Amino acid sequence: MTALILAHGATGLAGDGVPSALLYGIVVAGTVVGALGLRARGTRLLGGPAVPPLSIDGVEAGPWPGDGHRAAAPVGGAVVGMAGLVALLVVGWAGSDQSGLNPLASTLVLLWWTVPVLAVLLGDWWRLIDPYDAIAAGIDRLRGRPGPAAALTTEPPDDEVFEAGDWWVPAALVASFAWMVTCWLEGQQPRNMALWLTALTAVMVVGAVLGGRAWVRRSSPLAVLTGALAAASPIDWSTGRPRLRSPLVGLAGRAGGRRTAGVVLVLLGTAFWEAVSGTQWWADLIGSGGTGGTGAALMWSTAGLAWCILLAGAAWVATGALAEAVATRTGAPPLDEPLAGDLALALAPFAAVALTAHQLETLLITAQDVLFYFAADPLAEGWDLTGTRGWAVNEQVLSPVVLAWTRFGLLVGGLGLMLAGSWDRLAARVGKAVVTAGWVLAGWTAAAGALALWLLLGA
Repeated sequence: MTALILAHGATGLAGDGVPSALLYGIVVAGTVVGALGLRARGTRLLGGPAVPPLSIDGVEAGPWPGDGHRAAAPVGGAVVGMAGLVALLVVGWAGSDQSGLNPLASTLVLLWWTVPVLAVLLGDWWRLIDPYDAIAAGIDRLRGRPGPAAALTTEPPDDEVFEAGDWWVPAALVASFAWMVTCWLEGQQPRNMALWLTALTAVMVVGAVLGGRAWVRRSSPLAVLTGALAAASPIDWSTGRPRLRSPLVGLAGRAGGRRTAGVVLVLLGTAFWEAVSGTQWWADLIGSGGTGGTGAALMWSTAGLAWCILLAGAAWVATGALAEAVATRTGAPPLDEPLAGDLALALAPFAAVALTAHQLETLLITAQDVLFYFAADPLAEGWDLTGTRGWAVNEQVLSPVVLAWTRFGLLVGGLGLMLAGSWDRLAARVGKAVVTAGWVLAGWTAAAGALALWLLLGA
């Protein structure tokens, strides 16, 4: 396994003398109490009326934040995004071919760990600076295609045109990066990572030429992922300027579908894999032949990642199907759209915090490398552009106790958002049947929380 990707147990909690049973009790009892409180509300929605479920993937992502801003905001965002993409490609191909001297891998991994959780905390800011949207906008202008405002006023001729069978594209692109950094030992070598980023850029450019800006907005992996995560944010970027709101209002105002579920479940499955791959159980399973840079190790890791993603997806789909079956048996009419896709928006914040919680310690170390050492000498030419080349990395930015409780707090917050958000969506779909069917969601929340805590405590 790549040394940079390690699951870190929350040793501070155990070191504080806090019994593991108490922590599990907090998660399970908190879920039960939360479900009882939600059940007492009946069909009254915490987030207000929910939008109807939509399976048309072109509508799923909601309004693009830059479209509602003054011209300076989207132009400034495009400049930032494009400058960042060009800089990463330059250092990837022109910088050192040694991973310890090239910032590309560390920067991309840092974005992978931080952008999802920052989308939950700060809202839909990534789509404002997404470089591939800027590239697609330029291509559309050259080809004389209408802008996003005109496109939004056009009724889709039918579902097939908007859906086009490409709902899986962003999930596959996210999974490809997860494979690079968690399965292939050489994946984080600068040239290999530069090749991946170049290939992604080529896919987006070809997609923009053939399908236009609308295709890129449906398929740009981080844009689709952060758009879904931002629904649970307390900051709303959909109007002319950022404003505060209840996260549950944001979740109620967005419709999920297969595209959303795909990227969210890949994120959740990858977080699960990063934790599982660091357990003694996994080490015993693969044995000595499954470690190092061997072909067997690559096969084991690839199978492990795929297994974790498929297991997370199957469990979530089964939870949605069970909730729907219980609701139907208690009087709700049959649903036109499956619950798993629509409720995936509520699952998204839990997936984001699960990834960040398990990598928090490594994240803090990597951030120092990127912001201080690599920023001073990105091409390994002996420069000191920022005066921080001699920065000594602090490997203990947070004490073990603070680190452990921060992880636990992230976990509890993600579980709370998931339970309340999914309960609201279910109540909007099945009405009074939520008082019974909602216990299925509570069971999922308790089980997911217990599993995440078990992995967090070191498994």
